[in-house]
Amino acid sequence: MKVCHITTVHPALDARIFYNECQSLSANGYDVALIAPGERDFEKSGVRVLSIKRSRRGLISRIVMPWRAFCRALREKAAIYHFHDPDFIFAALFMKLLRKKVVYDVHEHYVEVIPARKGRKPGRPYKAILKFVLETVPSKAFDMLVFPTESLSEEYGGAKRKIVIKNLFRLDSLEEDECEINVGKKYDVIHLGTVSQQRMKFMLDVIFHLSQLRKDFSWVFVGLSAETIKWVESSSEYESILGHLVLMEKVEHMKALELVKLSSVGFNYHPFEKRFQVSIPMKVFEYMAYGLAVVSTSLPELSLLLTDQKDSILVESQNAEDYAIAINNVLDDSDQMGRISVIARQTILERLNWEMSEEPKLLHSYSRILGGN
Repeated sequence: MKVCHITTVHPALDARIFYNECQSLSANGYDVALIAPGERDFEKSGVRVLSIKRSRRGLISRIVMPWRAFCRALREKAAIYHFHDPDFIFAALFMKLLRKKVVYDVHEHYVEVIPARKGRKPGRPYKAILKFVLETVPSKAFDMLVFPTESLSEEYGGAKRKIVIKNLFRLDSLEEDECEINVGKKYDVIHLGTVSQQRMKFMLDVIFHLSQLRKDFSWVFVGLSAETIKWVESSSEYESILGHLVLMEKVEHMKALELVKLSSVGFNYHPFEKRFQVSIPMKVFEYMAYGLAVVSTSLPELSLLLTDQKDSILVESQNAEDYAIAINNVLDDSDQMGRISVIARQTILERLNWEMSEEPKLLHSYSRILGGN
């Protein structure tokens, strides 16, 4: 049975799209094509990656890319089309007019995310339009909606068919020789993922406070934009902490996990905004799988899965100094770090992993769509 995943924004080897969903489908007998931005077609783990060239950034790209993906997708003649970006909603509606089965994977709370990325607070009419286009229409139009958290799915109360498939860690990313979890560490703290300037400023404040508590530590950021790196390196405000920092742009997913293995503490921070209250950052589970001690904002969805001071350190604060103290304490206490590391890894291996928990949901949802019940 042929299925086609579509993204016009994410990289082809995205953790959720490629490594979790596409690989699972391929391993379970589906003929999987993934349409994604890129320069060349290739095949990996049984998944055929079909590239569409990026247009110039901005409005032109957002208009052109979905239709390039649409045309290439239709040539696949797939039984299911599974898309991952709100940019593709209008193209997906045309697919429904052509009587295709369409799944929309809603990664974020876009009614909140889109205005925030533009740096403005939306008025009521603008927000109502966003809600209609991004939530009401997809809820009624598509065969199934997929969400990474329960609370995000509740925002789409009118969806005729929906399922929650969490962003959990895929166990086969681990290698057999990775049983020694606290050897060969190069970095004291790691943060994975892109961040806004506002969040980066907060984390730099955390690092400044940490530098007041300890003189010798290293902190690596993986996934920053070139603009963010340039801003940090050129700012006199952060000159005193630059010696502690390693600033890296986005790398391929498996390379990022190699850097996680070389770190002791995994850090995650999110402000207490609605768009983050309905999310679970996948990086936290990646940290835990490799035995890192996690220091994270206590997000509602995350606190339902983890236990503070047992498998993680969850900080209920928006004060940078509180995060610095939490990191310093765990770096100073090797017994606590070792205890959290072991329990965190055990939690992933026994309970919070993709294969055991989420892959069966994905396969069952596809069977339901194809079976029409």
